[in-house]
Amino acid sequence: MGRTFAFVDESGNHDLDTSKSGSSSFFIVCSVLVMERNLQQAYKLAEAARARNFQTGEIKSSNVRGEDSGRRKRILLELAELPIKLYITVVDKARVNRDGGLKFKKSFIKYVNGLLYERLFNHCEYLQVSVDEHGGSEFQSSLRSYVQARYADDLFGEDAFQTKSSKDDVLIQVADFFAGSIAHIYEGKASADVEGAYKAILRDVTLGILEWPPKYQSLFLPPVDDPGYEDYRVYQAAMKQAERFIEKVGCNPDEDQRLQLCILDYLRFRSEFVSDEYVSTSEISNHLADRGFSGLSEQKIRSSGIAKLRDAEVIIASAPKGYKFPRSRADINDFLELAASQVLPLLDRVKKARGVYMLSSLGEYDILEAERFRQLRELLSSLDALRD
Repeated sequence: MGRTFAFVDESGNHDLDTSKSGSSSFFIVCSVLVMERNLQQAYKLAEAARARNFQTGEIKSSNVRGEDSGRRKRILLELAELPIKLYITVVDKARVNRDGGLKFKKSFIKYVNGLLYERLFNHCEYLQVSVDEHGGSEFQSSLRSYVQARYADDLFGEDAFQTKSSKDDVLIQVADFFAGSIAHIYEGKASADVEGAYKAILRDVTLGILEWPPKYQSLFLPPVDDPGYEDYRVYQAAMKQAERFIEKVGCNPDEDQRLQLCILDYLRFRSEFVSDEYVSTSEISNHLADRGFSGLSEQKIRSSGIAKLRDAEVIIASAPKGYKFPRSRADINDFLELAASQVLPLLDRVKKARGVYMLSSLGEYDILEAERFRQLRELLSSLDALRD
């Protein structure tokens, strides 16, 4: 597989005091990802879109007025036709500790960008990143050193991470437009038309959205007698287990763990930003192909992906329609009903087969006699005891 190129830009400011005039509530970092084989086409189409919509100027989200929703929608749909994918970090500044080190601009920018770069360098092989310049030359140099020391592969050396002016790279401009448009949605400034247009293209264009801090960390519990309390507990427990898995895997996942992290990212993204619908195995397969896992059978996705995540105590609900993060007790019930419909009939068939051989051998041949079937024997005995 060839190189992957990432073009990164931001929207918002670093100030954690969101009550100040002009301070954004969210800080968005958007990466536009392009496979090497598609790079020239992406540049060509992006330049054509720039010329059509901005004439001699740059593609900039700030150059499209908030009330001009029709223009923003048209540009979003054009840019979605490029051979690109997006991976995005969204920071809710109101939920970041104002007394910590992130109150300083340089620390904030390095840490928040690092959330994105860690994911990209861990999940994309042969990655080269181009980032819009911000700050002076000294800060840009320190940012390059920071990223290369922590995340970048040595394969491309200094080329693995570089800063450049957006006016010199139209794909960084594309990242700016997506970042600004996403900010409009999170800040509540987007019209319903623009929000609907963007969400309509998310399934095909966006690989994932990392929201930070993780929502489960600081949400206030609803009252115990609130009708939504039980659903709240179901969803927050699922998200907490997902975060624990990510932390446990760390910065050096093996191949199976990379597969699991990709599945986890996609299910979280679909749950939190797209819809609460189940995600089919074929949709997961298409997403994995975009992330470099092509040619995987559905059985491989289930056994090395979903099953291993569940073995690691990640909670994933399933139903005939597919998989999802459980958002309610009803989702858990779907999972339990599916498990019961598969496990109980299978156990009953094992019991019947065992009975046939026990009868035909007058009790001398027990197909579950081997030690490796001890748990199965005990399970059948427990079920028999419950029925008595």
